[in-house]
Amino acid sequence: MAPSSPSTSSVTGSVTDMPGTDALTQMSVDLAAISANMLTRGDKTALVSELRTVIREEIAAVRRDLTALEQRVDELEEHRLHATHHQQAADLATARQGNILLEMRRQVEDLDNRGRRNNIRVRGLPESDDESPRELLTGLFVQLLGEDAPP
Repeated sequence: MAPSSPSTSSVTGSVTDMPGTDALTQMSVDLAAISANMLTRGDKTALVSELRTVIREEIAAVRRDLTALEQRVDELEEHRLHATHHQQAADLATARQGNILLEMRRQVEDLDNRGRRNNIRVRGLPESDDESPRELLTGLFVQLLGEDAPP
């Protein structure tokens, strides 16, 4: 048998000894790792489905919050309307009471004036220090009206 030819060993050695073969090997390893880490169509579909589920849940939560806020706003508007009606009723009652008070003041003033008109004025009586005006007038009226006059 013939010894191996130097050309064969030099060809084999030349492929591994070529500059850049380590880089090619590294690239093929990197490509294999990248392709192993790449998502398949099924993986992408599952991720999209999961994302849709999460988004739907978030939208449902936002809708619940929005419904709760809508109910609170409705309650607040109802309370405000109720308070407005009470305020208007209180304003009307205050105005009526003001009118009633004014009318009562007029009536009191009228009664005071009428009472002053019915007062008896006695003129020409001498003032004395020993007798009070009440006793003096009582004696005078008894003398003028008689003993059986009402007090």
